[in-house]
Amino acid sequence: MSKWFNKRKVSVLNLRPPVRQGGDAGEFEQLFYLAFKCFRLFALTPGQMPLEKGRYTVRSTRWMMVIVLVLVLTAWFALVETFFIESRTALITGIANHIQFLTNTIALSAAWIVPQLKANELGAILDGFLTIDRELSAYSVLEHVGASKRVAFLVRYVTVLAGLATLTLYDAYVSFVQLDTMEVWYWLSHQIPFIVYAMGFLYAYVIISWLQARFRQLNKLVEQYHRQGHIFTRHATIVFSAHIKLDERVPTQQQEDLPSIGRREHSNDLQVLAIVSRTIDLGQKIEAYFGPLFLTVYTALFSVTTIQLYYCYLHLNSKPDQGLSIESLVQSGAIIICNAIAIVALPYMCEQVESESKLLMSYLSKLSMKHGQTLAQHSSIWFPNLISSVRFSALGFFTINYNMLSGLVAGMVTYLIIFIQFNSMVPAGKDDTHQSRRSTRE
Repeated sequence: MSKWFNKRKVSVLNLRPPVRQGGDAGEFEQLFYLAFKCFRLFALTPGQMPLEKGRYTVRSTRWMMVIVLVLVLTAWFALVETFFIESRTALITGIANHIQFLTNTIALSAAWIVPQLKANELGAILDGFLTIDRELSAYSVLEHVGASKRVAFLVRYVTVLAGLATLTLYDAYVSFVQLDTMEVWYWLSHQIPFIVYAMGFLYAYVIISWLQARFRQLNKLVEQYHRQGHIFTRHATIVFSAHIKLDERVPTQQQEDLPSIGRREHSNDLQVLAIVSRTIDLGQKIEAYFGPLFLTVYTALFSVTTIQLYYCYLHLNSKPDQGLSIESLVQSGAIIICNAIAIVALPYMCEQVESESKLLMSYLSKLSMKHGQTLAQHSSIWFPNLISSVRFSALGFFTINYNMLSGLVAGMVTYLIIFIQFNSMVPAGKDDTHQSRRSTRE
């Protein structure tokens, strides 16, 4: 006699606890909010980030837009005013100064305006991080975001800020104590863009480092799945078979098969692929958000570094009592070093993310070959992830990685030679100086 046991399939696989403010996601929100407030001091983030219904939301505010508009207009007014200053600088040196002002002002404007127009995109980036963390919280790979993470961020933030403050104070000493020929607004036009886009690069570095940590956790999860064939979860798994037929008269081979463990594997596959897709999508959002900053700031860094190298060349090849003073030469060298750090640091972190994403694609390709037959119906999900890669670019003009550095150095050498050639064609007069920090009205 046949007997039917109709059991409903019950699964509590990967049940996630409700997200609380004190949990992992809540702690990361607090860290994100801390970074938001720190960089808002430099007008690099939108107006506010209020806590509503237990979660943070990013919003633009009119007062912040008004402040940014006033700052940008002031910066451009100062740029225009520099063209009417009569200074005792050589012709090529004066042109170089104007190029510095122009590229710095463009970079400053982008660093201030873009965040105010992309508040929703920044909120989407935060949501992307929280969604990934919620998915990873079901497994034993998510790193705890505690006080150590906040301390690490604050140490990095304070270190960069202290370095910029030291360089600014030394510049003020050179400009107002040693030379005593520069007006305050002219000096601020040099310093403010340098400080703001340096902090903007630090902001991008921090966000990308958080993305790199998620890729590292995801690689740990996929590697565990590939090597051990299953994924360790933090929560129990209870799976009951559905609708089992028992009949002693029917051979065992003809009885209805139990649902195979492969269904659970399929579920794990799809969950992992969902996290992979969200992580890649988050990388694309970060690239789009910081694209204008990358393009304008790297252009400014390129021009400023080239021109400071030109000033150093003039000093080393000038006659006594001409060219840069020793203090100004040290200042130019410090600017070159700081620019070099900024130029190299961001490609380093982008390379780390790209390396982690390539490692992830390697694991995914191995899993696709391992489960090629059982996951044929999911090939449309596997394939896009296998061909996807996470790279950061400056609005598509160039990719932020080590390959960019060779082109940047080649461009600097080329334009440095052009400056030197033009300087030899148009020599300075007897009363002209090459001091990059000296600008006096007649």
